[in-house]
Amino acid sequence: MKRAAVLVVAAAASLSAAPAAHANHVAPTASASLELGSKVNDCDPGTFICGGARRATISWNASCGPGHGHEALEEIEVSILGVTPTGRRFTYSSETLDYEAPFSGSMEMVAGPGLRFLGSVKVTCAVETVDSNGYLDTHRGSATAETAQLYRPPFLKETSVTSGTWCGVRLGPRRSERILQAGKYFEVSWTMRYDAASLIRRGRPMLRQIRLHGRGAGIRFKKKPDRSMLRDPGVIGTWFTPRRAGKIKLWATIGGKKTNVRRMRVLPKRC
Repeated sequence: MKRAAVLVVAAAASLSAAPAAHANHVAPTASASLELGSKVNDCDPGTFICGGARRATISWNASCGPGHGHEALEEIEVSILGVTPTGRRFTYSSETLDYEAPFSGSMEMVAGPGLRFLGSVKVTCAVETVDSNGYLDTHRGSATAETAQLYRPPFLKETSVTSGTWCGVRLGPRRSERILQAGKYFEVSWTMRYDAASLIRRGRPMLRQIRLHGRGAGIRFKKKPDRSMLRDPGVIGTWFTPRRAGKIKLWATIGGKKTNVRRMRVLPKRC
């Protein structure tokens, strides 16, 4: 069984409390690690486009500082932060645990395909004291730990014939979606999953940042998606004519990042 790679970064605490230290002040600390695990059965909301996601486990160790125990803990916020092509971060997934959360623990989340991301843990602590005038005074501080970045490539779920003709061969409905023929014109769709915020640069049309690729059966191409084939969410396509029998490899690049490869069979020319 393959061992999962674990990335650990001990992060210096980013304190909102005063660095100097009164005995009653909290001084939180935190460290975090991110482990990428097995595949997860995950789908885009409202669609049947699934696959390409992995389990991501964020683990942490935290404290509220010397002299303060679990009673000083307010909350622990565990997040997956996505990273855009320019380096800006955005919240991809997040959950806040209350004061009953353990100082040392872990949480499983889902990292979808086409995502550059990191794990983040923020611990917040607070204590109340009585000042010299008899009033309650709250001392609050927080510390944030972040892991190194990981990357999940975009996922090409399938390629499928949406329009075409065959000659001298009889194919059922399902086979006709998967098989091409040399010398014939076909329109083929690419069904993909990716995180647009991580791969697509702002200010440029999305279709200009996507290329569809093919190689084999006597042809090789790199094309922009055909606008006439923009049907369902996540489904784009183009047309081509294989020259000879064999197999053709199909893939895509999104913002320059390559998907996995799918293969389609090409039958010999019959007439």
